[in-house]
Amino acid sequence: MMDYKYTELDYAKKIYENGFQSEQHKPTELRLVATYMRRILDYKPKKLREEMYQWCEIHIPDYKRELYYKMINSAINKACKKGSMLINIDQILFYQYEMDYINNLFIKEDADTQKESVYSYACKKLLFTLLFKMKANKLLSESKSIDKDFAYTGKYFKGGQKKYTELKRLAKLPEKVRINEDIIHTLWINDLVSPMHNGLIKLNFMEKLYELQDNKKENDNTISLEIKEYDSVGLYFDYYNKDKKVSFCKECGKIFKKRSNRQEYCSTECSKIIDREKAKKRMQVKRESKCSI
Repeated sequence: MMDYKYTELDYAKKIYENGFQSEQHKPTELRLVATYMRRILDYKPKKLREEMYQWCEIHIPDYKRELYYKMINSAINKACKKGSMLINIDQILFYQYEMDYINNLFIKEDADTQKESVYSYACKKLLFTLLFKMKANKLLSESKSIDKDFAYTGKYFKGGQKKYTELKRLAKLPEKVRINEDIIHTLWINDLVSPMHNGLIKLNFMEKLYELQDNKKENDNTISLEIKEYDSVGLYFDYYNKDKKVSFCKECGKIFKKRSNRQEYCSTECSKIIDREKAKKRMQVKRESKCSI
């Protein structure tokens, strides 16, 4: 469920065709199925209700309508609501002025000295990841808004322990680094974020980026990065900064961190696919050579 909101359409189709993907998120997945039926399959409300009950009978073991009535009814109501839709975000673009701003930041250790923090690079990776989340939220919000003039200018991150842990994983920060005590605290010292209450932080650095966006020249739209995978955002920052350990799989194209300089594939599965293809080619060459004799 972690990244489904960036590929809602694909995820909803997967649920519709194969059943629930997570037992913990049935209400959300029912809403996605209902929205898929309503917006993609174009079922009218009456037909939608019939198909939803039938779908649940197939995909929920020991299904009883009275137990799921409220959950299904809620999913149908949300699917029929004006503005409901399913979208995929194919890529998130980062521009040169954004990368320059983040990379050129001087992250000091504390308020009283000008010594650079040992967490400087990790702080920049987190800022990059937070910018990614703001960009993704912008695409989602503006795509789903029924107000054509709506412009998203998000500058807050709200999260408890679970969301901060996920943010750290998304940024690919070192395990030993503490996201709150080490990174958020250092960013606060540098006035790049402002902790508020209950896990809410104001992203001060976004205000500067919005200002740069408004003041940049029309032709200053150089694209520096295209992110197409949403579970390894921090690795893109490493790749941009020429980390030789970060590469793209020669089979599936996925970004990954190499365990050795010779590693070319992200997983054993991709490596096996290439090995099978090479074996087929060897057999084909062998058969052709025999036929030519």
